[in-house]
Parts: sequence; C-alpha cells; structure tokens
Amino acid sequence: MIIKEEERIYKKPKISIFWNFLIYGSTIAIGILLIWIYSAYIFINK
Repeated sequence: MIIKEEERIYKKPKISIFWNFLIYGSTIAIGILLIWIYSAYIFINK
C-alpha cells in the first residue's frame, strides 16, 4: 500500500521518459565506445 502511494506521487511521465532515455542512451553509448576501443586496441596490436 505504501509503495502504491509513492508510485502515485512519483508518476511524472515526461521526466521519467527523459531519465529512461538518458540512462539507456548513456549505457548503450558507453558499451559501443568500449567495443570500439577494444577493437581498435586489437587492430593496433596486430
């Protein structure tokens, strides 16, 4: 019941969508960057 109340108070759709986009976008960008650095590192060391 307490969780439901907090959810009702917390629900602000635009802000949550913005934060989800920011978090997912940053994690995907970091993942791509790490893969790119790793592949470049392998390519240089060949």
